[in-house]
Amino acid sequence: MKVFLTGASSGIGEALAKHYASRGATLGLAARRVGRLRDLQASLATPVEIYECDVRDMKQVRAAAADFTSRHGTPDVVIANAGPSARSRSSRRTWRRSARSSR
Repeated sequence: MKVFLTGASSGIGEALAKHYASRGATLGLAARRVGRLRDLQASLATPVEIYECDVRDMKQVRAAAADFTSRHGTPDVVIANAGPSARSRSSRRTWRRSARSSR
């Protein structure tokens, strides 16, 4: 199984990465915090590609998806998990910025 997952550096995304890795999936993990992705990659015993990627920047998203697909083929599962946490102080500001960038 091949899984591509955004927002993989913490929280639900990190948990999903660990879940699919425990089942032997090949993972494409994307997030803004590449250092956290590297730590996660090192902890998993499965093939993992990591991508520093802000989902508000479609060029970055397309490049990550294209690279993963060229290396491993079309993913069986794609999970769009990235986004601000409701408990974050900056969540309103981030949502506004995301809404503006998607227009």
